[in-house]
Amino acid sequence: LAEVFYSPETRGGDIVADEVIDGFDAEQHIVGTIHDVEFIDDRWRDGLPNRVVTVLPPPPAPDHPDPGKIRKSMVDVLDGPSMFQSEAASIQKLLRRYLELVAEMDLEAGLEPRVQMFCHHRVLTGEDGFYETPDGRLGVRIEALQEFDYKGKFVRTRMPGSEVIDLGVPQLFMIAQGFSSSDAQRLGFQQHDVEVDHEDGRGPVVAQADFLAGLVEVLVGGRLRRRISSEFDEDGQEYWIRQIAVGHENDPEVGWVLCQVPDFKTFDPVESGLVPAGTDPDTPEFFAAVQALLYDYYTKQAADILDIPRNELKQVQMIYGPKLFSLIERIGDDALVAANGVVAGDSFGNGHFLTSGGAMTGMIGHGFRVLEYWQARDAGVSSTEAIHQLAHSIKEDTHAWLQVSATEYSQALPINFGGERIEQINQASGGDRGAQAQTIEAARRQRHNLVPLNPSDWRRLFIHNGKVISELPDLGASHPLMRPERELSLAAVMNLVPPAPDPELADAELERSRQPPDRRATTFMPAISHVGAGQELPAEVRTRPKARFSIGRLTARRARSYPFLCVLKDGQVVQRFELERDQMLVGRGDDGEGAAPDLDLAPFDGDQTVSREHARIRREDGRFVIEDLESTNRTRLGDSPLSPGDARQLEDGQLISFGGVTAAFRLFGTSELPAGFSQS
Repeated sequence: LAEVFYSPETRGGDIVADEVIDGFDAEQHIVGTIHDVEFIDDRWRDGLPNRVVTVLPPPPAPDHPDPGKIRKSMVDVLDGPSMFQSEAASIQKLLRRYLELVAEMDLEAGLEPRVQMFCHHRVLTGEDGFYETPDGRLGVRIEALQEFDYKGKFVRTRMPGSEVIDLGVPQLFMIAQGFSSSDAQRLGFQQHDVEVDHEDGRGPVVAQADFLAGLVEVLVGGRLRRRISSEFDEDGQEYWIRQIAVGHENDPEVGWVLCQVPDFKTFDPVESGLVPAGTDPDTPEFFAAVQALLYDYYTKQAADILDIPRNELKQVQMIYGPKLFSLIERIGDDALVAANGVVAGDSFGNGHFLTSGGAMTGMIGHGFRVLEYWQARDAGVSSTEAIHQLAHSIKEDTHAWLQVSATEYSQALPINFGGERIEQINQASGGDRGAQAQTIEAARRQRHNLVPLNPSDWRRLFIHNGKVISELPDLGASHPLMRPERELSLAAVMNLVPPAPDPELADAELERSRQPPDRRATTFMPAISHVGAGQELPAEVRTRPKARFSIGRLTARRARSYPFLCVLKDGQVVQRFELERDQMLVGRGDDGEGAAPDLDLAPFDGDQTVSREHARIRREDGRFVIEDLESTNRTRLGDSPLSPGDARQLEDGQLISFGGVTAAFRLFGTSELPAGFSQS
């Protein structure tokens, strides 16, 4: 199964997963490798469209299966490079076939199967689905399902004549049935909106963004292409929006392109003049006009990230979309819902799907946490302690996803969210968002009223016939708006943006403002302050009166860093402590002596080599230093022992020994952003 996932002797392409798994297709593997990671920064700089393209080399693919290289912590997974692309359904089939083979092996050996699968079932509806036992654990009853499309809606109902199946009282059950789980809600579980403060004076707002998704038949291939660009509303306010294009190696029919919708867009056909005022929204004319606006905006954004002329892209076949989706980050407080049950996957919490974090967090992260649960039980840990640790780990993994997701949103002003601690993000608002925020939210509500959001739309095709493009062109060096064929579009955008005053003339302007007003009206149109080498100004712009114009220089920033102390055993991380405060005491907890260090290494120090107050790690001017506190068995940085009170700076990846306990200092997210994103 590992070899059908990927093998150097086979190739990627247009695959049928079960044909590869069953050996019928012996020439292909399921996943595609990523050849290039491309970042396109098309945000405006100093009053002009600007393009910076960064192409990152891919990590080398392994030549043989190596379980030791699988990153198990979500912080590690999301902090590491992407290597493969795959359809989620293909991976799910692979995992299902694995479980089926386990059962087959047991039956052939004459053993009771360790696995029993119920693939078309659900927990019995009503109060009898979950039932409580005297020890507080829950039993589970399930029923067989029949699924069908009824009047445009996906319907699931009890299979006629089927019997209820009582699964008994499992040692562990996990609810992971997608966003907004009805089974989890039955057990009292609730999700809460994640709120983010832009630090723009509006106070915390819900982490939400709208996207148009489409499947375009273009060979995106082994690329992971991301783009960030500027959009301007009718008042000249700049919004940062993102697009992503992903494909599959050697498969020209897989080109998923997702485009963020700025909050000010409504897709209102009345406002756009496509239908007269008073047109019934339920009429075919109104529906067609909305679809035309969605398609028009989508093809514009998709053309810019694919670098395909828009007129040519409109001739390409689309077998899905564009469909509008609203993504709202939500998370629960506690994954534990019963003495023997937890909530996991995006049923517990969901973040931004442009990171593909949902599949990774649920399938890799939470799946591995279940393995850890059974390993702990085999090691003699009580079921109560093991399931509490499982619930804590699920929450920890989901927090890591949300921290990454936070940077993917752009709202009313051109300010990224940044990776705020999720506990702080989750605090209720209570602040006045102001008139501008209310206007933006009103626009989003209007858009959602015009284009109702139906979660089952993922199953419904909306086909545009056309051709297939089997080769994606190379990225152009210039911004799309700076190309000759787009000069009218550039001129139209320039007319939206108000001119910024010349700082050198600020005092003179202030003095003029104190004088009686001149009744003669004078209009100053913005002029471009500079263009790239060899680029021609549009005629409409060349004829304007000159005025200094700038959106404002944007300052450089670094990625948000998350410091951790990772306790190691046999070279593997067994516990990760986040350094949440500016000073953290490292030592050995001792209830009898009243010792309670911030980072308690007692569980990893069977020989009691760590002092109760062993060392201190603190933050100084954005850096981290460590000092020994006259410990009995010394603190060593690498192989060098530290003298008491001698503070040493810590670097990412350095090994630290506290007596007989070894740990690694890690700073996740500290690398400079790629060149395409560094001047943000």
